[in-house]
Amino acid sequence: MSHDNNTNRLDAAGGLQPPSPDLPHKENEDEGTIVDTESLSSDTTARAKQEGIKPAFLAKVEVLNHAIAEIGMGRYQYELFVSGGFGWFADNIWLQGIAIIMPAVANEWRGYPTVRLATLALYVGLIIGATFWGCSCDIIGRRLAWNSTLFIGAVFGIAAGAANNFVTFCAMIACCGFGVGGNMPVDGTMFLEFLPGSHQYLLTLLSVWWAVGQVVASLIAWGFLARWGCETPAAGTFCKKEDNMGWRYTYYTLGAMMLFLWAVRFFVLPVYESPKFLASIGKDHEAVEVIHKMAKRNGKTVELTVDDLYRAAAPHLTADEKLAQENDRSATTKFSTWELVKNSFDNLSADHVTALFSTKRLAWSTTLITFCYAALGLAYPLYNGFLGTYLAQKNAELGNMNLNDTYASYTYQAACGIPGSIVAAFMVDWSRSGRKVAMAVFTLCAGIFLFGLTASRTQVQVNALTSMAAFFENAFYGVLYGYAPELFPTPSRGTGDAICSAASRITGLFAPIIAVYSKAALTPNGPVYASASIFVATACVMLLLPVETRGRTAL
Repeated sequence: MSHDNNTNRLDAAGGLQPPSPDLPHKENEDEGTIVDTESLSSDTTARAKQEGIKPAFLAKVEVLNHAIAEIGMGRYQYELFVSGGFGWFADNIWLQGIAIIMPAVANEWRGYPTVRLATLALYVGLIIGATFWGCSCDIIGRRLAWNSTLFIGAVFGIAAGAANNFVTFCAMIACCGFGVGGNMPVDGTMFLEFLPGSHQYLLTLLSVWWAVGQVVASLIAWGFLARWGCETPAAGTFCKKEDNMGWRYTYYTLGAMMLFLWAVRFFVLPVYESPKFLASIGKDHEAVEVIHKMAKRNGKTVELTVDDLYRAAAPHLTADEKLAQENDRSATTKFSTWELVKNSFDNLSADHVTALFSTKRLAWSTTLITFCYAALGLAYPLYNGFLGTYLAQKNAELGNMNLNDTYASYTYQAACGIPGSIVAAFMVDWSRSGRKVAMAVFTLCAGIFLFGLTASRTQVQVNALTSMAAFFENAFYGVLYGYAPELFPTPSRGTGDAICSAASRITGLFAPIIAVYSKAALTPNGPVYASASIFVATACVMLLLPVETRGRTAL
C-alpha cells in the first residue's frame, strides 16, 4: 500500500500527526497513472446500495480489508481461532450436558417426561442471551461480550450441579444459557472481522471446537455417570442424591473447565476490539490503532493511516459528517469502560434491524437464512437434545440395560462430528460446490441417516447410523455458522447473527414441549422421524439462498 509522506500517521507515542489535504485525484506510484476518484465513488455507491450499507463505510472497510490482507494470517488470528473456539466448545458442552444427564436427573427427581422441561429452561436462557449479546455487540462492541459469556456460563453451570431440587436446577440452567447464548453470534463475528479474505474458510473450521465440546462432554459424563450413576429405579420410586452424584460431578467438572478457559481467554489471549466495528461507528483512529497492534502481534508492519480511511470515505460524506470525522481524528479523550458502555447505548435504535431488510436481495437472504436457523433449531434438539434418553430407550428395546452401553454409544457418535467439521471447511473453499450447495448436501444426508435410524434393529446399526448423522450434522452446522456472518455487513452483523440465533433457540423451545406432550414421543423413533423430515425440507430451502459468499471478503 503506497502513501504520501505527509499523510496522517501514528507516531511512536501513538499520537496522530497532521493530515494531508484532500486531493481530487490520487497518483498510482507503481504505474504513474491517475485514478478517477469520481468513477470509484460511483462504483462504491452502487455496491453499497446493493449491500444495504453506507457508501462511506464500504469505502473504509475495503481499506481495512486491504490492510488485513497485507498483514496476512498470523499469530493473532491463530490465537483468535483458539480463544474463539472456546466459545463454540462451551456452547455444545452445555447443550450436550443437559442431554446426557437427562436420564440421571429423571431418576432422581421428576421422572419422564416432566424432567425434559429442564431443556426448556436452558433454551429460555439461550434465547435471551443470544438476543442480548448479539444485538449489544453492534452497539457496545464485540469485546465486552467476548470477555463475559464464558464466565457467566461457568458460574451458573457449577451452581446447577449444586441444586437441591428441580426448580432450582432449571433456574440455574436458564442463567447458564444466558451466558452461553452469546458465544455463537459474538465469537464468530469477532473472528471473521480479523480474518483476511483468503482464510475465511477458517470460520467454518471453527465448528470443530463445537464437535470437540460434544466429545469432551460425552467422555466426562460417561466416566462419572457410569461410576456414580443410579440405575433406573422401579416405577414410582426415585434415586437418592448420594447414590446419583455422577451428573453433579459432571456439572462441577464442566463448570470448572469453563472457568479455566475464560481465564485463558481473558488473561493469556486478550483480544482487541474489531476494527471494522470501530470504523462503523466513526472511531477511525481506534480502528487504525487496532490494525497496527494486530500487525505487531503478527510480527509485521503496515502503513495504514487514519488519513487513508478519511480519503476513502470523504467523497461519500456530508459536510456535517466530514466535520465529525475531523473531530474524531483529532480526539484524544479517553473513556472508562463504563463511560464507553453508556455512550454506546446513546446510539440504540432499530436501525441495525431495518438495515438487514434495506434491499430486496438482503431482505430475501435475511429471511431465508433465519428460516434455516429456525428449522434446524427445532430439528437438532428434537433429536440431539434427548439423545441420551433416546439411546437409553433404544437400548432397552434391544435388551441392553447397561448404562455403560448407553454412554459408549453417545461418545462414539460425538467423536464422528469432528471429521465432519474438517470436511465442511474443505468443501466450502477448496471445492467448487461453495457454501450453499455444501450446506444443503450435508443437511440432506443428516436427514437420510436419521430416517435409517428409525428402522435400526441392532446395537451396531444404532451406533453406525447415529455416528453418520453426527458427522453430517456437525458439517452442516459448520457451514451454516460460517455462511451467516459472511452474509451480513459489519454494522449489523451482530444483530443479524442474534436474530438467527434467537430464531434457532425459540424454535428449540418447542422440542421439549413436543417430547413431553406429543404422542409420537411415546416411542423413541417419533421425534427422530420428525427431525429427519425437517432436515430434508430445510436442505431444499438452502438452495434458494440468493447469495454465494465463497470467494467474497466479508464487509
